[in-house]
Amino acid sequence: MIISHKHQFIFIHLGRTGGRSLTMALAKHCGKMDIVTPTGDFPGQNATGWHRHTAAKVVQERLGSVIWDKYFTFTVERNPWEKVLSNYWAYKGYRHGSGGRSEQISIVERMWRKASGYPWTLDGWLKYRKLRGWISGTIRLPSSIKKYTDGAGELMVDVVYRYEQLDTHLKHLSDRLGFEVRLESNEGRGTRKNRKPYAESYADWSQQFVTECFTDDLKLLQYKFNQPAPQLPIEAKSMLLQFPTEVAPANSIRKSAL
Repeated sequence: MIISHKHQFIFIHLGRTGGRSLTMALAKHCGKMDIVTPTGDFPGQNATGWHRHTAAKVVQERLGSVIWDKYFTFTVERNPWEKVLSNYWAYKGYRHGSGGRSEQISIVERMWRKASGYPWTLDGWLKYRKLRGWISGTIRLPSSIKKYTDGAGELMVDVVYRYEQLDTHLKHLSDRLGFEVRLESNEGRGTRKNRKPYAESYADWSQQFVTECFTDDLKLLQYKFNQPAPQLPIEAKSMLLQFPTEVAPANSIRKSAL
């Protein structure tokens, strides 16, 4: 997550969307008073009290409506079935006691892993998530829509860029920020060990399970299973990025602070 007073932008960082690499690319242009949360080997700056995945609503409340409405706010999202698969591979690579996030593996999960023949397939992992959700009442999958919408489901950021179209969308981001944004770091990438089309990893039931878990995400983001990702970002204000009218981005209404 970045709050840049120097360039007047706020980046809401979502998990499994290339956010670490984008953070590293943007941090190079930040001023001494800007807030950048730590990522990888980068220690961050002025980030005490801020989390890497701080929600837009929290940022708005802490900064106030004047700054929030003045600054350019954006995030990057991803096809939910792809994101779940990426999340699966990330968790599959963790080992308890090896440091970092792996330390968070609970004793219940370690016992389940031992009894169920870990490492699991995607199918097995999703069944485990479904079971845990049935027990706890909360299914832990990487839905991030509440990170950039308000309690009524209204979009809070100016633009939602797409992970699948990031090379193209970064050109528009660069134009908006006034400097070139170039991804050079591979932070957070490379956990997935096979690169076959994501649809081949899903059974009918698991496809539907993810669909049901990401109903609100899919309604806003307009992804469809085993179909190419939409080319255009979700834009809160018409023509904010100056797209030609014949290919204007999907529009939503950004919820400003009142």
